[in-house]
Amino acid sequence: MKKLGIVVISIVLLLLTGCGRQSSPEQVQGLGKAEAAAIAQAAVKKFFQAEVDIEDREVTLEDPDSLIDSDTHQPIYRGVPVHAVLKRKPQDGEIAAFHAVIDPKTKQILSLSINRMNKQTTQTTSLSTEELERIAADYVRSRALLSPQAVKLVKSSPVSTGDRKQYFYFTDDQHTVAVGVDTDSRQIVTFTFD
Repeated sequence: MKKLGIVVISIVLLLLTGCGRQSSPEQVQGLGKAEAAAIAQAAVKKFFQAEVDIEDREVTLEDPDSLIDSDTHQPIYRGVPVHAVLKRKPQDGEIAAFHAVIDPKTKQILSLSINRMNKQTTQTTSLSTEELERIAADYVRSRALLSPQAVKLVKSSPVSTGDRKQYFYFTDDQHTVAVGVDTDSRQIVTFTFD
């Protein structure tokens, strides 16, 4: 569960430092940049029903062996992080960036998040934690992230004040997934398998 926080913080830090301007290897652990971008692009379509173009994005890969947790001295990621950030200013409603962590051997998505450009709105009504949990649980079941019949809530986090997301952790007794709901748009914007 702590991993999701580390992943989210890492992505935010990369965006703030301009990951698109940094040098990126063409291949990491046998996973090439073009292949990783295509896998992530297909996952965005599958899991978020959004078409994203790779051509107008700066795509970068990271070597997970270079990103070490200071407490455990182990790599933060179990797979290869790939980031695709627009080279231009995003329009309202457009996905400005998407990020994935991909298992280089199986080519499976371990984590996926999107950053959608939305106009700043002032919500007059806010959803309760129970309503946001229902949105997250429905997403986990409908996308078959876990066995739909066995999905159980493990815990939820408080709303993070910095990015207005609330995270819900689900299990089917074999696997665990953390799902982030944007409390303003009321949409799922990230998930990570633990």
